[in-house]
Amino acid sequence: MRNKFTHQEKKLLPAIGLFLLILLILWVVYAPNHGILALYRSQKAIETLQVENQKLAEENKALQAEINRLQNDPDYLEEKARKEYGMLKENEVLYIFEKKKK
Repeated sequence: MRNKFTHQEKKLLPAIGLFLLILLILWVVYAPNHGILALYRSQKAIETLQVENQKLAEENKALQAEINRLQNDPDYLEEKARKEYGMLKENEVLYIFEKKKK
């Protein structure tokens, strides 16, 4: 049985194999939407969204506590009305004094 590859072709086989291996590695790293870099970017995006989600959950919790206080605590409601809306009680007078300019 005669050998199918010539001596020169046999020398070329390792170079072709190395080239194909490099191409495979590059594909694994840079494949669009499937490569290692895409996976890394996706993980970073997930981490960022989880942090933002946690902040929003904390903000929602604080807002819910504010709603509960406004609904159930008349003193707090009165304080808010006075500070934010300048409301006064009946027969109450508000005096505002300006600071003297030097």
